[in-house]
Amino acid sequence: MPTKELTSYLFLGEEDFLKEAELAKLKSKFLENTVRDLNYNVFYAKEKDFKLKEMLDILNTAPFMSPKRFVILKDSDSLPEDGKESVLFYLKNPRDSSIFVIDSKSAKIKEGFILEASKLAKLVRVARLTDAEISTWISKQARMAGKKISADAAKLMKENLPNDLHVLYSCIGNLILYAGKRPDITKQDVEKVIYVAPLKTSFDLLDAIEKKDVKLALNIFTSIQKYKKRETEYLLGLLSWQFRMLLRVKGLLRIRNRFEIQKELNLYNTKFDQMARYATRFKRQEIIKLLEEILKADNDIKTGEVLPRFALEKLILKMCF
Repeated sequence: MPTKELTSYLFLGEEDFLKEAELAKLKSKFLENTVRDLNYNVFYAKEKDFKLKEMLDILNTAPFMSPKRFVILKDSDSLPEDGKESVLFYLKNPRDSSIFVIDSKSAKIKEGFILEASKLAKLVRVARLTDAEISTWISKQARMAGKKISADAAKLMKENLPNDLHVLYSCIGNLILYAGKRPDITKQDVEKVIYVAPLKTSFDLLDAIEKKDVKLALNIFTSIQKYKKRETEYLLGLLSWQFRMLLRVKGLLRIRNRFEIQKELNLYNTKFDQMARYATRFKRQEIIKLLEEILKADNDIKTGEVLPRFALEKLILKMCF
């Protein structure tokens, strides 16, 4: 059984932005700034060099000049079965001086590891926001910066951006800078800052890729470069999100109805219609192959091997053949 004061937490859900906010609160509560780096460790279960024993040893080691040690396990869903058993064994008798945060992308508590972990740790749910919650969240972010965003502007953001608070937060920041001293953020501001709706543009790219129309795909990319040079890496993220979502929609269409899929994936009507339409056009293996190409382009950019613009152009060419 867990201790009276739970020292283990299970973060459940796909909204990383909210997870980071909750983690920041926990770190502020349990770790002192002066020795934070000496008592803070993050492990990624899906990385090849992940060592379960090392993580458990650290959890069982007394903190250095601090009342608590803080350990985070990311990608816990990727743990092998014996690894899950070891983590559950620790949770049954956790060390009082170690704060252990288990991060899972699961949206629901299902049987097996997640269910057992939820009985032994404090559950923190961080699900994607609903349509109405996103509207409220956008308005709150603008208000915190002393701005008021119109309903039309917020609606346009929702319709053209993925349900990802990292993306939305970045765009709100750009809108605040663009508005300057003006107290209001308008629909026209959104149109100018986001340009021709990046997600719509990525759907245009998706259409060109599906048709194997290299010229059209490169023209769309060139237009983005001409008006929004900083959107290059942003577009890569959107394409990644889009194909990952496309893969999930394609799989769920076989076993779920429209309402269930929209609820599980937090897709609005327009986005779901677009995804469902393209899900019938692309084969599963095609989507997986394209995701691999996107991952390679992202790695090339991060390692500095290729400039973002050229990495995107190369990616588009590969995706069209």
